[in-house]
Amino acid sequence: MNHETKVAFQAMGIGLWAGLALILLTLPGCGAEFLSREGRGLVAEGRVEDGIGRMRDAARSDPRDYSLRTGLIELREKAMFELLTSADADLAGGRISTAEETFQRVLAMQPGNPRAIAGLESVARARRHRAEVRKAIEADAKGQAELALDLLYKVLAENPEQQEAREARREIQSKRFRQIISAPQLKSRYTQPISLDFREASLRQVFDALAKGSGLNFIFDKEVRPDIRVSIAVRDVLIENAIALLLEPNQLAGKVLNDNTLMIYPATAPKIREYQDLVIRSFYLENADVKQTQNMIKTMLKTKDTFIDEKLNLLVIRDTPEVIRLAENLISVQDHAEPEVMLEVEVLEILRSQLSQLGLQFPDQFTMNSRGITGGPYPGSLNLKREVGNSNLLSNPRIRVRNREKAKILIGNRIPVISSVVTPNTTTPVITDNIQYLDVGLKLEIEPNIHLDGGVMIKMNLEVSTLGDQVTSKNGTVAFRVGTRNASTVLQLKDGETQTLMGLIQDDEIEKASRLPGIGDIPVLGRLFSNTRTDGQKTEIVLSITPRIVRNIPRPPLDMAAVWSGTEAAFRVARPVLNLPDEPVKLAANRTSVAVGGPAATTVAALAPAGPAAARTADVPPAEALQLSWKGPTQVKPGEEFTVSVEGSSTAALAGAEMQLLFDPGALSVVSIAEGDLLRNDSAQTNFTQRADASTGRVYAGIRRSAATGASGAGSILAVTFKALGKEGQTQVHVATAVPSLMGGGTLPVKGSGPMQLMIGNAGRQ
Repeated sequence: MNHETKVAFQAMGIGLWAGLALILLTLPGCGAEFLSREGRGLVAEGRVEDGIGRMRDAARSDPRDYSLRTGLIELREKAMFELLTSADADLAGGRISTAEETFQRVLAMQPGNPRAIAGLESVARARRHRAEVRKAIEADAKGQAELALDLLYKVLAENPEQQEAREARREIQSKRFRQIISAPQLKSRYTQPISLDFREASLRQVFDALAKGSGLNFIFDKEVRPDIRVSIAVRDVLIENAIALLLEPNQLAGKVLNDNTLMIYPATAPKIREYQDLVIRSFYLENADVKQTQNMIKTMLKTKDTFIDEKLNLLVIRDTPEVIRLAENLISVQDHAEPEVMLEVEVLEILRSQLSQLGLQFPDQFTMNSRGITGGPYPGSLNLKREVGNSNLLSNPRIRVRNREKAKILIGNRIPVISSVVTPNTTTPVITDNIQYLDVGLKLEIEPNIHLDGGVMIKMNLEVSTLGDQVTSKNGTVAFRVGTRNASTVLQLKDGETQTLMGLIQDDEIEKASRLPGIGDIPVLGRLFSNTRTDGQKTEIVLSITPRIVRNIPRPPLDMAAVWSGTEAAFRVARPVLNLPDEPVKLAANRTSVAVGGPAATTVAALAPAGPAAARTADVPPAEALQLSWKGPTQVKPGEEFTVSVEGSSTAALAGAEMQLLFDPGALSVVSIAEGDLLRNDSAQTNFTQRADASTGRVYAGIRRSAATGASGAGSILAVTFKALGKEGQTQVHVATAVPSLMGGGTLPVKGSGPMQLMIGNAGRQ
């Protein structure tokens, strides 16, 4: 091997070692960069902990790269901020378990994070408040209203915005108010229907006959005419309906003084003002406009005595108890927070540009002087240029909008437009500059209309404007040429549905050519003596919009959306129906008759059934109660779905039932609610309303038969399918309220409504 060959091999070896060393030096950076990209991708997918771990590994693999450590800190802070914001939203929405898990995730990434620690303290306080509210609701269900209010006041003293406590307090106070203003009811000896048959009889004598058989006292105002005569023939009606049929056709009214005394007076305006009791009720509205509410009350209930305080959003009404109860119903349906929707908008502007410049560029001028010709180079220059560019401009604004309110989004610039105003003066004119701003860019105007079924109708106006050349007028005013593209549409989207709008395209192509005079105009040959510049730009706007309903108006149950209000002359909260029994009462042969003197006047009053057995005295027990019981498993696994049904048994004719169940929302969640088969027997049609409130752990249900007969026997009233959550241990399902209604009016007492015990866990389950 000669010397030159040896030197070559040595040089080759040195190059190989240098290349290998360079590879070894760059390997840590390549691996760190790969881990960094992978970590950011995992965070974008929602796998925050895994992504932070990859970024931490990347920083450790290349300690000299400070950008990796900075990126780790920045990514971790951003991820924790988003997690903490989500946890705060979950806590405010009553999703306590989800908020707790998120706060724990933040503490795992950064132990000692003060915001996460404070969040966990808020979680513990929210759980304690929820438990206190449940105790208050259970105490109220047992008739301990004072204890319930005391518990709620303690909760609201710590957190005045605790929604569950505020709702429970409002419900208990409304119930107490209704009890306070409730007028006494007549209690006759007779609970069975009666029959009346009078022809041209004196009204006072008819009431005397009723008083003897029913044990009621009837007192007449001095202005009730004694010569009023009535003819009535009714069978199988309750005594309350019989009294109403005697009073109303004769322009009379009655006021119950106690449970067995009725004052009868003329239904004239002065007497109504004299005898009718009035109640004052103050309504502190939370969301409804007090002026609109006042207008509604005046329009629907003809109430004149009203007062409003706009600062407190307070409405005060003075009217009869019936009108006050109707006003409560109307306000409860109206006083809801406005629906809101979060609109996620994504705007993508796609720009494609092409620039080509081909040909010889000759000088377009030269100068001749004594020294010769200047202005070269004379041969010119050759242009061979082509540029291709693609760019995407992305904006992703999120805006929260109230129902039927307009939201505006501007993505662009505000261009100043200057105009001058000259004010003539005797000596020197005064010039004043006036600056106005012109919005240029993407302008989006959105107006949502949120429907009760979860849909969102969106009116949308889109304008894309571009700034053109500047124009200056003779008097110095500066203006601009502006190119615009507009689109208007109306969208009907579901909650969470994404709609994409495309097609706003602007395609500009400008071609300029410079040629040598004469030669450049020759076909084919002229290309050698010309320079052509082609500039093309194509832009397209792509817009996608996704509505996410933040809050919607709850659909009111049927018993609140439709109520009886009486006649034009008198308001009532109950329907004046003749309460007929399921089966006609067999009247006894020995009827109680009262003969009334008078020419050709045959009057018979039949209180059915006759005899001492028909009269209900103090020794007779009340009607039987509806016996309730539970049906369902006593132990379930976490994550398992199961059904709990409320069973009922009664021989009375049931017309319907209203029921409210309580459960622990931290242990159970409602999957579905269904009516049972008891009130649907005989294939009767029913009106079934149901609602579940996950934040307070309540199930509301109402069932009403449409048939003319009632339901009796045994069967299920309500069936609720729950899902056991991850919280193991003992839990309960309570019947907070149960109000079964009877055919013919009235309600039935309830027995056996104790809580259902349930164990959530894997122990003992296969």
